[in-house]
Amino acid sequence: MTTDSSASVRAAVLVEPDRFEIREFPVPSVTDDAALIDVELCGVCGTDLKYASGRLPAPYPIILGHEVVGRVAAIGRAAAAHHGLAVGDRVLVESSIPCWHCDACRSGAYRLCPTKGGYGTRTSSTVAPGLWGGMAEQMFIAPGSILHRLPAGMPAETAVGVPLLANGLQWLLRQGGLGPGDRVLIQGCGPQGLAAALVARSVGAREVVVTGLETDAGRLAFAARSGARTVVVHADDSPEARIERVGSAFDVALDVSGSPAAIAGAPAHLRPRGTFVLAGLVGRGTTVPIATDELVWREIRIQAVLSKDDAAIRSALALVIGQPEIGVLLGKLITDVFPLDDVASAIGAVKAGLDGFVKAAVQPDYRGSARRRVALA
Repeated sequence: MTTDSSASVRAAVLVEPDRFEIREFPVPSVTDDAALIDVELCGVCGTDLKYASGRLPAPYPIILGHEVVGRVAAIGRAAAAHHGLAVGDRVLVESSIPCWHCDACRSGAYRLCPTKGGYGTRTSSTVAPGLWGGMAEQMFIAPGSILHRLPAGMPAETAVGVPLLANGLQWLLRQGGLGPGDRVLIQGCGPQGLAAALVARSVGAREVVVTGLETDAGRLAFAARSGARTVVVHADDSPEARIERVGSAFDVALDVSGSPAAIAGAPAHLRPRGTFVLAGLVGRGTTVPIATDELVWREIRIQAVLSKDDAAIRSALALVIGQPEIGVLLGKLITDVFPLDDVASAIGAVKAGLDGFVKAAVQPDYRGSARRRVALA
């Protein structure tokens, strides 16, 4: 399938740490097994911040953005048959591009594929056709990609949050064993922690506690509005003080903070035979001391987790459709929307101290000159 070769696509390109340029790319031709989408909204993730600052190595120059919602602009015949899609359909794009040949992919755990590609993370914009990230007007959809059709009326802000909700479903329910009536502790009140709190609420958890720092006022307020008990923790809190303020005897504790102190102290908040779900990354080479004897004496289980699978995404979409109030709250995670020309501010919004800030997103067709605050009411 061919496209208009005279047209061009604008994209925000990270050319080196802390430097973005708006560049134009030719509209790519779409082969039989590929597609092209118009990007409707792209969420900003903590991983984007790490790439942009140079804390994670990136294949510069690169177009960031892996939380992508869009509309099919062009699609090859084989791709249309494979995905069950047509031009004009709205889709959520999974961030991984699996190889589909290794043991991990063939078992369904394609998130662990050793050679997978990835939108906004793994492929330089110098690799044809260049449009490998969501912070662009259009994004190329390679063969092997995973797309999920979205209901026509689902707000883009809600759709962007679906992968976060899917992580929470996989981590807390399938891998953590959380059930109705359980008590759950979520360490870290970033968008992932808040989405996990919505999951806990949706399954009838008896108590949900979310922790954060003093600088997390907007996010802790969101957690409280979602029905969680919130606790402000401090870096210099003693273990005893932290237990007294946060509580103990939780059935499940999930860490998405990446704080070595929080991770080391998490098992002490659990009941005997409780489960510690570890998602927070502290950085390669960092060692976190954990009192292993206490794990043994109380039979604490530690479950490390990474991303989610296709089934979790489908479950998250079903949850949003079946429990509309969860979908409404999920959409309100995005508080600030930025134009493509101001991607640097979108990436830096988490550090900017914006009043009431929870999560940023980039809207490529937004022609304003500055951020747009999304109403929270």
